[in-house]
Amino acid sequence: MHKKIMIIATEPSGDSLGYDLIKAIQSERDDILFFGIGGEKMESLKFKSIINMKELSVNGIIEVLLRLKSFIKYINQTIKFINTNKPDVIVTIDSPSFNYRLIKKLQHLRNKTKFIHYVAPSVWAWKKYRAKQFSKVYDLLLTLFDFEPKYFEEYKLDSKFVGHPIFFQRRNFKKKNKEKIISFYPGSRVNEINKIFPEMLEVMKIFSSENPSYRLKIVTIPSLVDNIKKIMKNEKFEIISDLNRKEQIMANSLLAVAASGTISLELAFYKVPMIIVYNANFFTTFIIKKLVKIKWCSLINIIFNKGIVPELLFENFNKEEILKKINYFLSDKNTFSKQRKYFAKLSAKLINKKNDPSILAAKLILNIK
Repeated sequence: MHKKIMIIATEPSGDSLGYDLIKAIQSERDDILFFGIGGEKMESLKFKSIINMKELSVNGIIEVLLRLKSFIKYINQTIKFINTNKPDVIVTIDSPSFNYRLIKKLQHLRNKTKFIHYVAPSVWAWKKYRAKQFSKVYDLLLTLFDFEPKYFEEYKLDSKFVGHPIFFQRRNFKKKNKEKIISFYPGSRVNEINKIFPEMLEVMKIFSSENPSYRLKIVTIPSLVDNIKKIMKNEKFEIISDLNRKEQIMANSLLAVAASGTISLELAFYKVPMIIVYNANFFTTFIIKKLVKIKWCSLINIIFNKGIVPELLFENFNKEEILKKINYFLSDKNTFSKQRKYFAKLSAKLINKKNDPSILAAKLILNIK
């Protein structure tokens, strides 16, 4: 009988991790059936998704509350599917709020189904109580960063550092240096596009009019292209959503302006100096400022506990500040070399003893007792 593994990824970053994970498991075993919730990448591997991932890809406190009724419906729909199809293993990826609520309601299957969570909740930043919550409902936790397992092992949850695939499986595109490219990354969710891209677009319009020799590119995912086009209206900036083109643009960018998230690690792989930005609605901003206990927002700054890349967040996120930072970077090349020096050190912090993170995760999942 085929072993059945259900994978649940509700975000584009989770879709990428799920894609790498499925390929890694398939390299170890060819008798696994995969299904669950995933995006375009996972579905390209004949993964059957029971819900359109885009319906669940939302962040921000207000945004989640506004769609709470829909989320409850999707949780109940997923539970019904699980009770009917009885997977041997359920792997939830990131999205701790959705996934914890789902797995908590499936504890009646604990004797026959193993529950694994991939990407630790950021308990070191906020919601420390999640470490205890997750320890009660999961059998195994796979973490991306080496400092994370200790927070969960305190509550007896088996936690393994596997590392981050971003620095392991990415291709090295050769730099062409024919164009002076500045790339813009407005986020991976609809609400991020709505809050971040309009101001980014203003920056692009002003900068391109004053610096016509530069080529400004917008990099996004296929499912968000239409949202970006609606905001752009008649503007002619190029939008890149194809994966190969995206990586070519990253490899050849002089500078990037990016919404805070995993994209910062991708840019760091290609040693692209960056400015990190973020914005949210008033209520979400207020809650984050009250509850988040760390100094930095960018993953790079968090990993090094140092302000390596500039962050323009919330009230500091405006076209004047972004343009000021861009012009400063372009006039002082020392800022480029300072960032790149730290980017070169990231691999050692994100890879577990030079092992492929996805293969490590796959073996732990396949060998769980």
